[in-house]
Amino acid sequence: MNRQSKIILSVVVILTVAAVITWQATGGDWYTKYEVVEQVESEPDQNDPLVAAGFYEGGTTTQTVTRDEFRFGLLPTPAGIFDKHALSVASVVGPAWGIVIGFLWIGRRKRRL
Repeated sequence: MNRQSKIILSVVVILTVAAVITWQATGGDWYTKYEVVEQVESEPDQNDPLVAAGFYEGGTTTQTVTRDEFRFGLLPTPAGIFDKHALSVASVVGPAWGIVIGFLWIGRRKRRL
């Protein structure tokens, strides 16, 4: 392996480590998200007639809350080619590793000839 191949391999390994660290730092979700939907417990509204009827015996209810938050996922979830959800660990790291494997294969072929 020549010096140029080692440098390219090192850059791709660093890119892979950075992508995995970013993936974990933003939540470690499987798919890239720009909006998070989650269930949150809350106190029921005292003006609600269902509270007076005793439907909320436990004292809390769950609400579905949507908030803007970026989650870098392992896999993309694009609706088209130029979609913001196409950004993911696989879409960033995959082409870089494809280039490295291509360079290594070409280098090996040149040495054989």
